[in-house]
Formats: sequence, C-alpha cells, structure tokens
Amino acid sequence: MPIEEEPLSPIVAIDLRFLNAVITEDEGDPILLVDDGDVQIEFTSGMCGTREQAIIGAQRLASTALEYAATVRRRPASS
Repeated sequence: MPIEEEPLSPIVAIDLRFLNAVITEDEGDPILLVDDGDVQIEFTSGMCGTREQAIIGAQRLASTALEYAATVRRRPASS
C-alpha cells in the first residue's frame, strides 16, 4: 500500500548537536526515544498494523537521517 505524502509542518524542533537516542521497552514492545535536552520524541510500532510496516517505517527514518547527515557534510562549515 503506497503512502500518501502530504506537506509536513513541524510542531517541534530538535537540535541535532545535543541529540541523544536510546532504545528501551514498554511492556515488551521496543521504543526509540530521541531527546535533545528540551524535547523528547517517542517512536513506537503502534497498536495497529503489521511488524513489517513498523520495520519499513524505521528503515525509512534511518535512511532519511543518513541522507540528511550526508547533505550537512557536503555543506561548507559555518562560523
């Protein structure tokens, strides 16, 4: 099932310079917590859907984060 892409509009901003990410568990379900000291986001596999859908979502997040890092790396350093 293809995912419909809608324009994204952020509700929070996380400063990557202070990023901390950990994997934890809640009642046997894995949870990814991302925190920058001010904002914390919890990524879960949700109550509905399949395990495969959760895996695909996590892979999409990871590959986009790697692409972002490559984009930042190619830009000249700011002072």
